[in-house]
Amino acid sequence: MTSEMGWLTQEGYEALWTLNMLLYPEHTMEYLGYLGYNSDTRGNQLTAVQVTPPRHDDFKRQVSSRNVLLSYVFGPKGCGKSCFINRLIKKGEIEISPETDRHICINKIRYQAQQEKYFILQEVCASDQEEILERGGDCDLAIVLYDTSRQDSFSKAVEIQERLDVPSVFIGMKSDKSSVKQDYDYTPEQYSQMAGLPPPLFFSAMPDRESAQLKIFQTCVLFASHPFQQQSQSMPLSKIITTSAAVAVAGMAAFFLFKYVRRGR
Repeated sequence: MTSEMGWLTQEGYEALWTLNMLLYPEHTMEYLGYLGYNSDTRGNQLTAVQVTPPRHDDFKRQVSSRNVLLSYVFGPKGCGKSCFINRLIKKGEIEISPETDRHICINKIRYQAQQEKYFILQEVCASDQEEILERGGDCDLAIVLYDTSRQDSFSKAVEIQERLDVPSVFIGMKSDKSSVKQDYDYTPEQYSQMAGLPPPLFFSAMPDRESAQLKIFQTCVLFASHPFQQQSQSMPLSKIITTSAAVAVAGMAAFFLFKYVRRGR
């Protein structure tokens, strides 16, 4: 969100302020004080902050009241997490700040009926993954990437997804390359349906795919804004397994009953 000369635009400044509020709320309170927001006519800096309900309340209502949505980007090593995040701001490569050691981007996304929300993507590195998964994900939408050109990639992505307690979606990366059959019992589409997830999305980080990339980000914002609505349309995996087992038992019982009746004749 810069001008052609590389200067930060007003929209870019607002996005940067929003991101800083998420990462460093105490610093943002200081900045408001420096700007004179703590004057007698406006009260203290806390009046500038809107406190949103806990995420689990939004999950129960299946609608988010937040204007700023955070998505953690998970995935096995080499699947394209950095490329995916960089394309949110239409960049190829971005230097990671040594102070935070976090790869994170923000942009304002316009989606359904001209609604707008700030969308933040943060890469989950190997050193932080276990801690975040122990909390069940702790974000508005977990994006789990896998490499469509590597056979073992989706099975590793499933291991991550099974530990999440937040809305999630699979995204197959490198869709511009030849895809291979994943070394897993189910295809990504089958697993997503059985696990009660929305269908997997497919992403190419090539610069000439900006329109398709934007649609992916708009879809992710829609999923995060209406958590679990897409998931609730599918049958949960545990229910499918239980139902399949019941059908198998019923089938066996019918088979033995048929043999018993034939013997009686």
